[in-house]
Amino acid sequence: MASDAIVIAVGGPPWAVFEAEAQLHALERRWSRFLTNSDISRLNRDASATVDPETLVLIDIMQQAAVLTEGAFDPTLLRALVRAGYASSIDQPDRTTILPELDAPAVACSIAEVSVDPGTARVTLPPDLVLDAGGIGKGLAADLVVERLLDTGAVGALAGIGGDLCVRGTPPSPDGWTIAVEDPFDLGANVVTVTIDQGGVATSSTRSRRWIHEGSEQHHHVDPRTNECSATDLAAVTVVAPTGWLAEAHASAALLAGADQVMSYLSTHGLDGLAITTDGYRLATGGFQERHEAGTQDDEPRLLGAGSDRPRAS
Repeated sequence: MASDAIVIAVGGPPWAVFEAEAQLHALERRWSRFLTNSDISRLNRDASATVDPETLVLIDIMQQAAVLTEGAFDPTLLRALVRAGYASSIDQPDRTTILPELDAPAVACSIAEVSVDPGTARVTLPPDLVLDAGGIGKGLAADLVVERLLDTGAVGALAGIGGDLCVRGTPPSPDGWTIAVEDPFDLGANVVTVTIDQGGVATSSTRSRRWIHEGSEQHHHVDPRTNECSATDLAAVTVVAPTGWLAEAHASAALLAGADQVMSYLSTHGLDGLAITTDGYRLATGGFQERHEAGTQDDEPRLLGAGSDRPRAS
């Protein structure tokens, strides 16, 4: 999934974490657009295929996410991403996305038009539509791994893939599940830590994956309204939600909302979150501020709430 992953199990059998690692590799084999025989690649190539039951779950989650975000989350933008220069895997450049060529301009269609037959596990895509599991695949994978760990006897579990994670149950420390939020301008460093009891945390950013294509710097966040790399004035948005996939979908949508609307978006959907603008200004919901203060260290900066005056470029 082109990301580092971490799995923590509290209690349960020792072999459970190794099974979780195997589960993550299995999900990548089904969902990666960089593997020619994955379920996603076969669907993109042939428009119809029988898939694994967990891929049926992925398709359902994609459709739910598009509805919940009113289309701001869109898993059908893979052609635009490839056109922008992101065809090959970042960590394994020999793995490349291969899409069928278009005989004519693509007809507008949406994830809602993907047809699923649960009885035969067959998925059929509308003409010219292609899918990318992307971030929501990572969020959902974290949810599925945590669920499996708890089923095998763990009393608490965490799974994190890149910027998406899920936690449930008893944490390894009495302080709770303490999650570090990465600095979009200094990858590897953290801006804050937050404490949560359970649920998902996801960060969507225009800074984490960037490259030069045809002389211009590009990033992996595509705006469904323009079919181009997003011009948002937010560098990153971190969202806390009931599940990993839900946090990922809303983080992507909130990033698109921009600095002036991001707090309104989070409030409308009843979410806690942190937004960092391209000029480094930070906005946090009240709930996120409280989570931050619960897990803060003495040398960590205080977040600015949504009511603070944000400096604007002249």
